[in-house]
Amino acid sequence: MTTATTSFENFLEQIRLSKELRDACQEAHTDLRTKLTADTTLNPIFVSMFLQGSYARKTGTKPNGTDTHVDVDLVVVTKLSPKDWTPDRVLLLFTPFLDREYPDQWESHDRSMKISPKGSPVTLDLVVTAAPSEIQENLFKSFRESAEPIFEIEARGDRSSQSLSFREALEKINKAVGSTAWQQEPLLIPSRDLRTWIPTHPLEQIRWTIEKNDRTNGHYVNVVKALKWWRKHNPDGKYPKSYPLEHFIGDACPDGIGSAAEGVARTFESMRDNYAPHLFARMVPVLFDRGVRHDVFGRLTPAQYGTFHGLASTAARSARAALDAETNAESVQRWHDLFVTEFPEPPAVPFTPPTQSATVKTSGRFG
Repeated sequence: MTTATTSFENFLEQIRLSKELRDACQEAHTDLRTKLTADTTLNPIFVSMFLQGSYARKTGTKPNGTDTHVDVDLVVVTKLSPKDWTPDRVLLLFTPFLDREYPDQWESHDRSMKISPKGSPVTLDLVVTAAPSEIQENLFKSFRESAEPIFEIEARGDRSSQSLSFREALEKINKAVGSTAWQQEPLLIPSRDLRTWIPTHPLEQIRWTIEKNDRTNGHYVNVVKALKWWRKHNPDGKYPKSYPLEHFIGDACPDGIGSAAEGVARTFESMRDNYAPHLFARMVPVLFDRGVRHDVFGRLTPAQYGTFHGLASTAARSARAALDAETNAESVQRWHDLFVTEFPEPPAVPFTPPTQSATVKTSGRFG
């Protein structure tokens, strides 16, 4: 068995955000923070700001295919009471700021305001939350001025990571609030489609990801990147995408994996085998978000799930064949066929010239 280790590491390096894209992300979200802090109308209602999403969890990839930008989510914790402020009123409150600072560069979504700065490869999702509890407020105030994620997640082979271990990160956040009570307290974000405030727990998503990555020997976030890259090459199976896909990967990926390649194969197999009953019953698995009772597959239809499950089942066979290939060349070729782009092709077999001149046979029927 071979795992095409070097080629797989090169593949992961190729699908990560480049230094130029990381710098663009840093510039974009720092600029948004600065502008928000300087706004005299909005600043008085702010408690804190922090990054969330795949950018903060280090589970995203560089743009590919129809994806042309890197998404960065900025959460703004406010003092707004959900009893007094409807989701539509929140949007109206932020509209003058957005129109002034990002004219014709933003649009409202269900739970965020998406900003696309001109000339930037980055899109910013501005997520507003309601007033937190006293425990949460103490936590958020402790890192209000920080321009970085609360803590970093270490990925095997990611040389850009300046990371804390899970234990260090957990100790840091618990020390900030003096307890672990924050884990039981989600935040509320406004849903304009539902016309109400709904619970979300981005800090618990980050904490859970760090713990999962620790249990998988640092390979989990690379498994997520690899499967997200694979999905982008399967447009018929575009759902689930974004965080719902990442959540599904998290539930399916086994602990204790020894490499990202092993994690990819076993995650596909888990999706195929452990979630097949839902397919036969024409149902969609119920996957509750980290820290809240919100089904991240709630908008997925049985048909969409069936399409994805079929693709994952086919990928499971391909990934297992690549993992168990007898030669490195065969393994590389099979992984390349699965991921299509950025995975190195196997080296061509070199031509070996003959060691002596050919001779002409003169005996026999034509002699």
